[in-house]
Amino acid sequence: MIGLLRWTIFIAVVASAFHWLAVMIAPNFIMSRVLTVLERNSRGGIAFGDRPTADSRQIVRPSPDLLYSTCVFDVSRSPMKITTATPTDTYWSVALYADNTDNFFVLNDTQAKGVPATILLIGQGQTVPNQQPGVIVVSAPSSRGLVLFRTLIIDDARLAEIDQQRRQSSCDTIFPNELK
Repeated sequence: MIGLLRWTIFIAVVASAFHWLAVMIAPNFIMSRVLTVLERNSRGGIAFGDRPTADSRQIVRPSPDLLYSTCVFDVSRSPMKITTATPTDTYWSVALYADNTDNFFVLNDTQAKGVPATILLIGQGQTVPNQQPGVIVVSAPSSRGLVLFRTLIIDDARLAEIDQQRRQSSCDTIFPNELK
């Protein structure tokens, strides 16, 4: 009976250790791989993906009703200026993800009220001068991460129009002398 109890405790300890490792390490490892691939594909800027198909896998479980745009951010040295497009009469959103896969900011078409949004993404410990009204300042919990834009295709006949509108989004590194 003592042997069975020791064996059960051993298995519980080993299982707990593996669980802790998976929870603590896996998200960072996965996001590191995702950021590396996306950064290579975007060549330092925003990447406007094609309409997803059954074979698309750059975005986890992509929807064929959405157009995806991505950019990798690195705010370790300088902030990033993210500008949203405003596709008309359709849903769109921009979501920011930290390097451990945590979503830390989302803005959508309803919240933006049909106006292009400017998001100033800053790193930990960075400060910026007061911004113009309407500029949203967001502090990233990690120095690297992902910006994910989603745009709904409400009508296949409008695909080209919606695609053209979403391509007005941008992600640009801002250097200190450019901050106003």
